[in-house]
Amino acid sequence: MKNKKFFIFILSILLIINFLISCKTTVVDSKSLEYRGADISYFYRQEQSGVKFLNNGKETSLFSILKKANVNWIRLRLWHTPSDGFNDLEETVSMAKRIKALGFKFLLDIHYSDFWADPANQKIPSAWENFSYEQIKTESELYTKTVLEAFKEQNCLPDMVQVGNEISNGMLFPYGKIKDDGNCDDFMGLLETLVNSVRNFNSEIKIMLHIPCEKEIEKVLWWFSQADLYKIDYDVIGLSFYSFFTAPDFSIVSETVTSLKEKFNKEVCVVETSYPWTLGWNDEKHNLVGSEEQLIPGFPATEEGQKSYLKKLCEIVKTSGGAGVFWWEVQAVSSKNFPSDLENLCWFDFSNNYNGIRF
Repeated sequence: MKNKKFFIFILSILLIINFLISCKTTVVDSKSLEYRGADISYFYRQEQSGVKFLNNGKETSLFSILKKANVNWIRLRLWHTPSDGFNDLEETVSMAKRIKALGFKFLLDIHYSDFWADPANQKIPSAWENFSYEQIKTESELYTKTVLEAFKEQNCLPDMVQVGNEISNGMLFPYGKIKDDGNCDDFMGLLETLVNSVRNFNSEIKIMLHIPCEKEIEKVLWWFSQADLYKIDYDVIGLSFYSFFTAPDFSIVSETVTSLKEKFNKEVCVVETSYPWTLGWNDEKHNLVGSEEQLIPGFPATEEGQKSYLKKLCEIVKTSGGAGVFWWEVQAVSSKNFPSDLENLCWFDFSNNYNGIRF
C-alpha cells in the first residue's frame, strides 16, 4: 500500500512538472537566426589609422570579438569611385579575403554610387554622368560582372549580393528614379538588368533587395509587389530599421516582417539596425542619437538596454517569420583620425572595450 501511495505521489509530481514546462513561454534563441550579421565597412580605415579593440581590457582582434558575439555574416559596402579611396573595389576585395578565410559568410552591398546611397541619395557614379539610360544599363551590368570577377579571382565571392542600398525610391538617379505617379518602368528595367547580371554570373549567390521599414507598411508592400509585377528574380528581402528614425516601436518590425513573409514567401532580414548604449559622446562630432525622445520605452541608453534591444529585435524577427538581423557598423568607435557619429551605437565603450552584446 505504501509503495502504491509513493508511486502515485511521484507520478503526481511528474505530471505537475510536465504541466509547468508545457505552460512556459517559449524563449527564442537569437542564435537560431540564420543570418546574424555585422556591417563593418568603416573597419579598414579605422585599422589603417591604428584603432585597437579590447575585450576585458586586453587587445583583441575585431574578428575574434565578432566570433564571440555569435556573428556569422559580415556585410561590406562598395562604392564605385569614392573620393577618399575607402570602400572601393580593391579595399573591399582585401577585406572579403580576410572575412572568408576566417569562416564568415559575406554580404556585399553594392551602392552603385561614389558615395552614400539611400532613399534621398542615389547619385550615379561620376564616371557615368554623361551616359544615356541605355548606356547606364550597359555600363552598370558590365560593372557588376567586373566586381564579381574581382572577388572570384581572389577566391572570396560573396555569399549574397545586395543590389543597391535602400532603393525604395529607385536607384541611379535620375535615370532609375521612381516617378511621382508610381511609374517604375525605368527603375525596374535597371534593377532587372543588375539582378540578372548577378544571377547569370553565379546562380548560387543569393540576391537581396533592400529598402527601409516605413511607418506606413503599405508602402513597403507596394514596393515588393512592384518587384513581383516586373518579375525581378531575388531571394531575400532586406529592411533597415532604426527606431530613432522610423518610430520608437517594435510593432512596425513584427507587422512588416509578418506581412512580407506571408505575401511574398521570401527570406526577410533586418539588414541594418543599431541602438545606443549611452547618450553621451566622446568627440566633437554630433551623434545620430542623443536624446531620450529617440529611445524605445523600456529600453534605456545603457549597455544592458542595448543588449535588451538586440535580444528583443531578434525575438520579434524570428517569431514573425524572419531569417536574420544585421547590426550596422558594430565597431564605429571614435578616434583621433576617425570622429564618429556612431560612437554610442556600436558594441564598444569609449575605451574601445567590447561591452559583451551578442546574438
